[in-house]
Amino acid sequence: MTESSTSRFISVSDFRTENASPAEREYRLRQSVFQQRVSDLKSVDRLFVRFRVFAFLAIIITGAACIAELTFARTWLVLPVAVFFLVLRLHQPIIRRTQQAESALKFYGQCLDRMAGNWRTAVADGRQFAAADHPWSGDLDLFGPGSLFQLLNQCRTLPAQRKLAHWMTSIPDISAVHERQRQTESLRDQLDLRERLAMIDDQVDWGAAEKALNGWLQEPSIPFPAWALWGSRLTGLLSVVVVTLVCGSRMTGSTILLMFLLQIPFYYANRRRIRAVMEGVDSIDQALRQLADVTRQFEAFPLTEKSLQQLQYGLTVDGRRASTRLHELSSLIQWLNNGLRNQFFIPIAWLLGLFTDLPHRIERWRAQYGQHLAEWLETVTTFEVVSSLAAFSYENPEYTLPDVSEDTVRYTAEQIGHPLLPREGCVRNDVSLTAARPLILISGSNMSGKSTLLRSIGINLVLAFCGTRVNAGRLSTYPFQPGTAMRVSDSLQEGRSLFFSVVQRLKKVVDLTAEHRPVLFLLDEILSGTNSHDRRQGAEAVIRTLVRNSALGLVTTHDLTLTQIVESMDGKAVNMHFEDHVENGHMEFDYRLRDGVVQRSNAIELMRMMGLDV
Repeated sequence: MTESSTSRFISVSDFRTENASPAEREYRLRQSVFQQRVSDLKSVDRLFVRFRVFAFLAIIITGAACIAELTFARTWLVLPVAVFFLVLRLHQPIIRRTQQAESALKFYGQCLDRMAGNWRTAVADGRQFAAADHPWSGDLDLFGPGSLFQLLNQCRTLPAQRKLAHWMTSIPDISAVHERQRQTESLRDQLDLRERLAMIDDQVDWGAAEKALNGWLQEPSIPFPAWALWGSRLTGLLSVVVVTLVCGSRMTGSTILLMFLLQIPFYYANRRRIRAVMEGVDSIDQALRQLADVTRQFEAFPLTEKSLQQLQYGLTVDGRRASTRLHELSSLIQWLNNGLRNQFFIPIAWLLGLFTDLPHRIERWRAQYGQHLAEWLETVTTFEVVSSLAAFSYENPEYTLPDVSEDTVRYTAEQIGHPLLPREGCVRNDVSLTAARPLILISGSNMSGKSTLLRSIGINLVLAFCGTRVNAGRLSTYPFQPGTAMRVSDSLQEGRSLFFSVVQRLKKVVDLTAEHRPVLFLLDEILSGTNSHDRRQGAEAVIRTLVRNSALGLVTTHDLTLTQIVESMDGKAVNMHFEDHVENGHMEFDYRLRDGVVQRSNAIELMRMMGLDV
């Protein structure tokens, strides 16, 4: 749906507010259009429901009159039956369009909620992709409630969500980063595409479907004997003739029983093959239909970015689109499930030889196109991920595209902020890490903003890896290997103390520097679980090792003795701090990063404010 098409219903100026962004105004416009569309379609739906009731009552009344042998001829029963099925057929598109309009309306409601900061209730939060031993994902809120995944994800299929999680937790080649940037920017304003994707049903059990699909594709081919196939088909064709003659009273009904018996040897010869196919495709029908619907949107969309066009070309095989092939397989499986498991249709399916023909056609599809299915899925999931990231850029026009380069080992950011914070509450700061000055040691009191700054730096690096825009006025960065030690706790089950867990996590960060890629380390409250003397000595040793191994990063602490480490770093480190002050009995923070060491602590004041006598 284009803007010009919506203007017939409502003017953009009706929604213009003082602070609304273009994206928000467009969302509100389209939300209003679909509200009206849903209302209109539901009115038509109710009308069709009445027609169906009237047609059904007409069938009952006409049938009763025929049975009672009144003046009605039995041929009169054909008319209400035909009307009923005609109304039923015409009603289905209305139901489908209503469901699509409701999905679009829900989609724009979610978009507006996301822009208003109310996105933390989204069902898909990616918690299944979290890994406790990952070098940075747990500390940067990438998965779970209130996570970056929850903010970014607009993928319809589970495989696409998995790919999005992979992009967020892996370090791409520099060429891949630049390609992703071109792709996301090319789809940034393509709201029509995201709207159509949102209309596709996402209630699919991909867990069971993926397992069944992978197993089915890996199984060896199951050829069906030609004699059994053609024998079953010819018998099915003959059965149609026999049933027609029986209905015309030209043959006895017992002949139909003979046709049932003639199908037995063909089924018996293929029983193991039939059972294997039915078990292999038992739970993949819905997933295939969803994949086909998503694929169709990307096949037909006019793309301008060359790498996306190349992906699009891969969705055509033998001159036909992948979505067509996927719908063919989905239809065959649907016929198989409905025909061979539906007690009312089983006799018809048996007579027509579908017990043999349908599994054979499914196996033939696998032999012809099974090798392309993984490629199609890989392509479509890439499109879905890029579309989600493009939507993030569209909704945040004030964000900037980062400069990711291997020319210089640096991380310099102007006005960098945390993308998970509300716009009005997000305070931005400048940060600069270079090979000449690779360390910033940040002091400050509790709750002053130290941890948030570290997470802002890390999470924007993740966004840069994904190829989307970042919450900064400008960001230039090397494609670092991130290493974090922020959220560390003890483990009663594993018998680990807090300090042991902290040391273990720091060791993992130090070990990352042995790899070829420079490390960006983010260490929050370093060695906070031990005494001041050991903390000073241990922290200095860890920091020196990291810097010596060409790593860059930030370290936070509220222990002011650690700030003396900077003096022994030969100009390779600098002290910075966050401040706070008490105003009218309340602790106030401005979250502004300043040069030097913090001069006061809020611990005692905070304890007094909480009612402790100290």
